Amino acid sequence: MDFKKVLYVLVIALLYVPMVFLGANVFFPEYTGSNSWFQSKEDCYLKYPTPAPDKATPAELAAISTDQEACNARVREEQRVWEEKRAVYNGNKYAAIVGFNLVILLLALFVPFMEVVRIGLFTGSVVTAFGATVSYWDYARSKIGFGLLIVVFFVMLWFINKWAKNDLKQK
Repeated sequence: MDFKKVLYVLVIALLYVPMVFLGANVFFPEYTGSNSWFQSKEDCYLKYPTPAPDKATPAELAAISTDQEACNARVREEQRVWEEKRAVYNGNKYAAIVGFNLVILLLALFVPFMEVVRIGLFTGSVVTAFGATVSYWDYARSKIGFGLLIVVFFVMLWFINKWAKNDLKQK
């Protein structure tokens, strides 16, 4: 393959991958950046500080300890709810990324682009689908995301099979 063709394919693929992930974060902004980890509104240890043992009675220490434990239980429940919402949200983000890749693969398959554009889009889609699956592994367990990934896989097989037939005919 000509060096220019390889360069064109790499340019398309290398711009396609971050474009898709950046687009996913633009259109699915929740749970990204500084919001990608749980941040409680309550700090149980600042709210219920433990005094020095010689400054409080055992009953006061026990009451503070009970208050801290109740506060920690509230924070754990808040975190569990937050993580469940994040998992659903990121599962939808993953499905959107894989769905977009599917659309681009079908576009590259049926629209008469130049060969280097088709290869660049194909390569970018493969890398992005793989990267999204690895990045969103914990969230990609949705049935929709899995179904889309299967469809993407078979479209890629169809794509490769079509190219291989054309390459063998030319030789």
